[in-house]
Amino acid sequence: MRYSKLAGQVLFLLSSGLLLGYTRRGKQRRELLAQCDHTWRSIDRNQLFYILHTLRLGGFIKKIEKNDETKIILTPKGIVRAPVHRLDNLKISKPKRWDGRWRMVIFDIPESRRKIRDALRWRLKNLGFKELQRSVFVFPYPCEDEINILINTYGLRREVRICETLLSFDADLKKAFNL
Repeated sequence: MRYSKLAGQVLFLLSSGLLLGYTRRGKQRRELLAQCDHTWRSIDRNQLFYILHTLRLGGFIKKIEKNDETKIILTPKGIVRAPVHRLDNLKISKPKRWDGRWRMVIFDIPESRRKIRDALRWRLKNLGFKELQRSVFVFPYPCEDEINILINTYGLRREVRICETLLSFDADLKKAFNL
């Protein structure tokens, strides 16, 4: 697609309602809405109409006109494509003070799904997680919503666990996270 970044932005805007449904914390909802507002204002209107036309021809969106009202909805093909842009913009907000608890992501993904396993590892490292073992990652701040987004995007509900815990002998981790 010629305007792939713009297409990703449009798909992100259309799929934000789904993301709001996954988000439980008010602060993250406000951040998502602010991000949507910023994205919406940054899009050139002529390019927007062109990309909407292109996305419709590609089968990513559907235009529904009813009672002098036009709605644009994501098709199943668009729902699959939208999370890629969303994951690229995924960030974990850090509170001012650390609560002393560690968040661990533990997974057991079979070799047959190696690409997804590697993608999850890469995303966790990109979010700032530290690897304790090949399938155990740790982070000091609340991140359940972001991990749920990853789990739902990659379809890993059965293979991934999240826990919040205290760790002994965590001086190396505190140093790694500058705590």
